[in-house]
Amino acid sequence: MEELETKKYAGIDLGRTSVQFSIYREGQEEMTEESFPLSEEEQKEYIESGMRQVERYMETGGLRWPDFQAVHFSMEDASEENRSKLKSAVSEELRKLHGVKVITHFRAFAEYVFHQERIMWDRNTLLLDYHDNQLSYVLIDQIRRSKQKAYRALQQRIDLNEYRVAEGTPEQDQNFGQMMKRFLVKNPANIIFLTGSGFEGNWMKKTLTYLCAGRRVFLGQNLYANGACLLGIHSIELMDEGMILMDGPDMVYHTVGVVTTEAGKPQYVPITSIGREWYNTHGSVDIILDKSQRVDFFYHNTKENEIEGAACDIKGLPKRPPKTTRIRIEVSFTSQTEGVILLKDMGFGEMFPATGKIIVFPFTLIS
Repeated sequence: MEELETKKYAGIDLGRTSVQFSIYREGQEEMTEESFPLSEEEQKEYIESGMRQVERYMETGGLRWPDFQAVHFSMEDASEENRSKLKSAVSEELRKLHGVKVITHFRAFAEYVFHQERIMWDRNTLLLDYHDNQLSYVLIDQIRRSKQKAYRALQQRIDLNEYRVAEGTPEQDQNFGQMMKRFLVKNPANIIFLTGSGFEGNWMKKTLTYLCAGRRVFLGQNLYANGACLLGIHSIELMDEGMILMDGPDMVYHTVGVVTTEAGKPQYVPITSIGREWYNTHGSVDIILDKSQRVDFFYHNTKENEIEGAACDIKGLPKRPPKTTRIRIEVSFTSQTEGVILLKDMGFGEMFPATGKIIVFPFTLIS
């Protein structure tokens, strides 16, 4: 009975060659981590195959989707096509209970790091992802060291050909180590995570000796599933406050906000925050129109610290006295730099009933 009452959270990383499944049980220090390799035939439809592996594990372990408080997925390629495939591959029960919430590997690693103790993310933290003779990295560092600290997570690829690094060659260890020496001079890091099939085997000797010199180094394959799992427990406060700039593909680094009047003074009210994928970025706010029948929006590019504005005229509403029209504003993104703002007339009580009129205001941001 006690086991049934324990809150559980799941993170599932759907990789091209394997699926990782992490479960956090409230009150336990460590997660349950599982890995299921996919055969060459299964890899042709790795999303569908991965979900079948997960469902089999659930059935064997006597687990059910209603047992979980939240379920999140991570994917290296979280394209619209793959997100659609995943929605079709999950069971109807999972879809109804938890939805199909997908984040990128980039976001999953940030979620993992910022859910750890402060020492893990208050110093420069580096992830190296090495597989199929390709190397990408994520570097998390402080970009503002004042009382209210701000952080940046940067995702990029390293051209291994430039450093003559090739898997399975006698020079792999030597050349990889030399490459990392140059990289860490320009991008110092105190904590390093290694993930990916490229780090498997015992080829790392000189490389590992150098990486471990004065640094903490961790090797693991469930990082992304763990990050997706931790997201279900609670969101990152720094991300909610817009204090983490996620500089990578699909990530939104503009805030969309509106200017309202508070105690006779103009005030900027953010509607959306930065740090999430565009398809996971949305927000809403209610405002009261004053004399003006216009709403002023401001788009803040936090990457370049630039602001642009746009005005939306509210037309076609009944004539009402000032401060008797409530407008609900909903913002959603359709790409990294494009989206739609919906403005809905909510009226103001029984004296000024809502018309239900909706104004559609598309926007394009300066990237």
